[in-house]
Amino acid sequence: MENKQKLFSVALVSVATILFLILISSTALATTLENPSLTINKTRITTSGSAEYPEIYGDNIVWQDNRSGNWDIYMYNISTKKEIQITTNKSAQTDPVVYGDKIVWLDMRNGENTDEFLYGGQDVYMYDLSTKKETRITGSTFEISPDFSAALDIYDNRVMWGTGHGFTIYDLSTKKENYTETTYGTYYPAFYGNWVVYRNEMSLGEGGDIYACDLSAKKETEIINNSVAGRPAIYGDRVVWTDARSSEDWPYENWDIYMYNLSTQKETQITTNGSAGDPVIYGDKILWVDGRSGSWEIYMYNITTHTETHTTNTSSSVGTIYGDKVVWANWQNEKTDIYMGTLISSNLPTAAFSASPILGKAPLKVSFTDKSMGLPIKWQWNFGDGTTSTKQKPNHKYNKVGNYTVTKQNPTHKYSKVGSYTVRLTATNSAGSNTAIKTDYIKVITKPIAVFSASPMSGKAPLTVAFTDISTGIPDKWKWNFGDGTISREKNPKHQYLQEGNYKITLTVSNMAGSSTVTKTNYIKVTTNTRPGICSESK
Repeated sequence: MENKQKLFSVALVSVATILFLILISSTALATTLENPSLTINKTRITTSGSAEYPEIYGDNIVWQDNRSGNWDIYMYNISTKKEIQITTNKSAQTDPVVYGDKIVWLDMRNGENTDEFLYGGQDVYMYDLSTKKETRITGSTFEISPDFSAALDIYDNRVMWGTGHGFTIYDLSTKKENYTETTYGTYYPAFYGNWVVYRNEMSLGEGGDIYACDLSAKKETEIINNSVAGRPAIYGDRVVWTDARSSEDWPYENWDIYMYNLSTQKETQITTNGSAGDPVIYGDKILWVDGRSGSWEIYMYNITTHTETHTTNTSSSVGTIYGDKVVWANWQNEKTDIYMGTLISSNLPTAAFSASPILGKAPLKVSFTDKSMGLPIKWQWNFGDGTTSTKQKPNHKYNKVGNYTVTKQNPTHKYSKVGSYTVRLTATNSAGSNTAIKTDYIKVITKPIAVFSASPMSGKAPLTVAFTDISTGIPDKWKWNFGDGTISREKNPKHQYLQEGNYKITLTVSNMAGSSTVTKTNYIKVTTNTRPGICSESK
């Protein structure tokens, strides 16, 4: 989930910085695609003038700050509006990341500075906000390569760091380290779930190729091979990066944003202006800074709606995004401070969703996908079986047969009982909320049991009988045999009997779980329509 970008650091000036400064002066101005319904409500978090590399998760923003003459870790809580100094050690503490109540960073207290750029021995430390306890994660210091290859990230209960030749995963529960050495080097690794994505290094500043390592399968995969890719970021199964493949030679001038889906193995070009940098991703939102208008401003692309939005906020980089909050370091007058932006839409969202599968045997696990438009920031799912979720993309398992109604952006839910379930999704943004309802959308089935009734059951020919299926188990196919040589595949057919007789009725119902047949002998009784006439013989 690491999205930290180092192209615009005050203290660490890399060749990539020069690259982007060249980019501003050499890129032609392009037409801006604007969406007036979106704005960013900007809040200044620091005033020290020495704050860098912000990260956000939930209500907490962390960054490194040199206000006291050495780099320390600070945190700001959005709800309480309080700033907390996390470290006070006189050595350098840098590169903080936050996940839940855990903050981790690189720490120099046990090593030595080999030069002014802090490449000496490093350790990984962690601070637990719930226990207020600081812990040293690494058992020994490690070297940082002089090309800014070090990266630190945390996801769930695991911490990841890289040193240029590979990366280490530390499990906070088991306290065990697992080191992976990569084939062509590991630079700027980012971590999400069971995926670590990184770039190899062809030469300093010129970019490299993007690789992904599947931790569960222990398999390394090359995503792109063009030697001009920038630092990657990952969320879910989507990887984003800057790419200068359209440039002919160094120094590369045309940088665009690309996205790769690890599940579908599909690459998508997000921008075409050749002036983009620093992509970050959260959910279906990609944010980056763009110089197409002559100054660096924040742009956003919505993966679901395929729309690009230009905000008028000037920024030298984008830090990270969480929900509707984005943080960045703004560099002005040789000073850097942290800002937070809240994405605000003036239009109500339009709630929409899909699910897969929507039919199956109990217990049925269903993945729901939010397809709402209008930049919703909150999701309320009602799965129709008494449970709810506020995730964007939930999964739900249905255990009982039934038809179920759903309200998380993309949740997964398990249905346990047979039935038809109506699903509700309420999507909310700053302008209000909107609800989408799909009645009897999820159908949880079991092998059906054939049952039916009919009315009338007796009468004179011609007799029209209405048959009603009352089978259990949600059948989706029916076959009626009316006993007079005719059949029907309707659920509730009507049939006319023309001749006298007693008729045997057979109904077979089926679904993907199986079939069932019921037969009722002499169920329909049809008599003749003749009666004694006036001239009939008297007995």
